[in-house]
Amino acid sequence: MRRTIRMVALSMLGAALTLGAVAITPIPARSADAGAITLYTDPASGQVYTKRCKHCVKLGEYIPAGSTEEIEQKVERRVTQQTQQQLDQERAAMQADEAAKQAQQQQWNAEMAKQVSEIQPFAREFGDRWFKKISIGTLVYAYYGFWSHTGFGPQFMDANQQWPGPGNDTFNEFALNRTYIDLKFTPVDDVSMRVTPDMYAMVNTGTTCTAKTTAAGTTCTASSGDKVGVNTGWAQTDDGNLGLRLKYAYMDYNTFFQKILNVPAMHDDRFTFGQQPNPLVDWEENLWGFRYTALTPWNYASISSAQVGAAMKGPIKVNEIQYADYDVGVYDDASFHALEQTSTKQVMGRVTVNPFGAHSRYDSLGLTGFYDFGYSQKCTPDDNSVVGNNTTCGHLARAAALAHYTAEHWGLIGEWDYGHNAFSTSNLFSGSGPSDAIGITSPKGLYGDPGFSPWYKMTGTILNSQAVQMGWDFLGHYDIPHTPFTAFGLFQQFLPNTRVGHDPLDFERYDLGVQWLINKYLRVSFDTQAIQYYQKQFTYAEPFGPGVAKKQTLVPDAVPWDTHAFFVHLEFRY
Repeated sequence: MRRTIRMVALSMLGAALTLGAVAITPIPARSADAGAITLYTDPASGQVYTKRCKHCVKLGEYIPAGSTEEIEQKVERRVTQQTQQQLDQERAAMQADEAAKQAQQQQWNAEMAKQVSEIQPFAREFGDRWFKKISIGTLVYAYYGFWSHTGFGPQFMDANQQWPGPGNDTFNEFALNRTYIDLKFTPVDDVSMRVTPDMYAMVNTGTTCTAKTTAAGTTCTASSGDKVGVNTGWAQTDDGNLGLRLKYAYMDYNTFFQKILNVPAMHDDRFTFGQQPNPLVDWEENLWGFRYTALTPWNYASISSAQVGAAMKGPIKVNEIQYADYDVGVYDDASFHALEQTSTKQVMGRVTVNPFGAHSRYDSLGLTGFYDFGYSQKCTPDDNSVVGNNTTCGHLARAAALAHYTAEHWGLIGEWDYGHNAFSTSNLFSGSGPSDAIGITSPKGLYGDPGFSPWYKMTGTILNSQAVQMGWDFLGHYDIPHTPFTAFGLFQQFLPNTRVGHDPLDFERYDLGVQWLINKYLRVSFDTQAIQYYQKQFTYAEPFGPGVAKKQTLVPDAVPWDTHAFFVHLEFRY
């Protein structure tokens, strides 16, 4: 650095001497102590030298203001001063620019605050009218299932779930078995509305059957589409597609017991009209808490999870402590996914009593009773004299009695079920059934001779309009301490007809597993489930029709095959 400054200083000195040579006056030589410098110049080039050179003439002597070292120091100080001055100027410019930006930002903030204050009344009104009145949620169930043994029986989780029957062991699948978009609207405190579309797997029921008679017997070949007219057929492409249907669509009147009657203990009660949750099924699903893995007992056996009708429901509270909860209504005989074809209706009711009080709907000890009385949805006045299976006017009834206790980290439910005409072949084969159940005669020699036809006729006679059902159930869960895991289970024993002394259709099922609660929105479980027909195998003798008691048809191997499966379930709820 010092050498560079020296070179710059000498260059500046040379330039100054060249430009101001006229100002230099030759004077007598002085001593070296005086610091005088003798200068020489080359006339030809005009360059100035401090030493004698060839062709140079003496120009004179120059006495600088200081020594060379002093000159260098002065030059260095000058450069430093200029650099510092430049830095100071740049810093001052930056500070001025930052101050200007801050002033501009403050001006913008003031203008924004003014604009927000001007629109606040409108935004508050909009929020009160819409955002606080609308709720949007979603619920998704999915699973991977592996069937180590396949047999006929009801579905484990949904009517969306089917599997192939006997002889198809190791069947497995990935599936979405439930997706809901839950929309709730509360325009005013008096009235609220819920609309919930539901995804389900579509299955074509329009399959036709052409019977062929051969030497081996009569067989039936199913077509892949619907026969239309005399010579036309339409192909079916809906099997397996995930379609949307309406699960819930109902309106609540919320303030009758507040504003009209003013009954403090019933201020949270309401009237409901429309397609709404069943009084028992939805309540028990929430009590147990593991609906995404398996159906609750009566929902598994036959009863629908949603009904179309009118109901009155709500808790009975004293000083914010619940002592009872009820749900009573009148509904169509048909379920929410069937057409009503009857002039009658069914009545359902559930009453839960909390003898020691409860801080929430499912807290503490509870005793619950449920009853349902109705008719088949196909019952009409012209059918009143018909005696036969479940498609006629034989009345149906369902009852349940439950004792349950819910603590902070565990819960237990005990249940007894009773039914009359409440379990049919359509319920028995909702998960998997013989082809005969949909009008296609099973071929001979496949799993016995003559196939499943006699066995299927046997199930129809057992599940007739005079059948009485009975069952026992246990459901529960236990949170494993200091972990996100919960052990859960369900056991159900069901007798499809207690009037049959030795019923081959008596079954039991279980669902045992462990849940991993990942967060409040997502949980995953691993479980094993089974349908087991626990009677020992035997040959069943049954008359097929009145007046033929002496002519009995023997059905060998009357006890159905068991079904065992393993699942990884997922629930996302928001």
